[in-house]
Amino acid sequence: MTAKNVISECLLKMGLADFSHNETFSEGEQELINSLLGAMNIAYREIICEYLPLTTEENVVFSDGQLMISKLGKSILYPIRLKRGDETVAFKTYPNRLTADFSGEAILEYAYTPPMPISINSSINDVRLTQSALSDGTLAEYYFANKVFDLAKSFDTSFRSKLGLMKYKGRSLRLKERRWRA
Repeated sequence: MTAKNVISECLLKMGLADFSHNETFSEGEQELINSLLGAMNIAYREIICEYLPLTTEENVVFSDGQLMISKLGKSILYPIRLKRGDETVAFKTYPNRLTADFSGEAILEYAYTPPMPISINSSINDVRLTQSALSDGTLAEYYFANKVFDLAKSFDTSFRSKLGLMKYKGRSLRLKERRWRA
């Protein structure tokens, strides 16, 4: 999906004509697109940080039991697992580094944030995320910023509902069996 397609869906949900595919924009149209892009950046960051984290594995080298965060290839959100061979290794997290009880090579799995900000020509290549959910989140942020709280709440409820379904899609949830007392 592209940012332009999300903007297009936002305009339709707002009851406006879809001008996002025009060659040039008027001053008012450009201002609206910029506002929607700002709201989309906020909504997308929330999705990545709280609902659908992007994860990667990277070969890293610990020297003197430390790995500086700045040496990682992507902007780390939080570490998930550190493996050395077939063994999972314990580590401690600090604001600027990770520490472990060894020196040498390992594989670090971590959640990261993608490069921001999203522009009108950006492509969002996350198959777990739907265009409808992102447009609802964008409109929730847009209306909240413009103090239209009824619409903001409506779109935010829809946004969170759709993301809740996406977060647990394909996983079975089991509740612990309990006795019912009369």
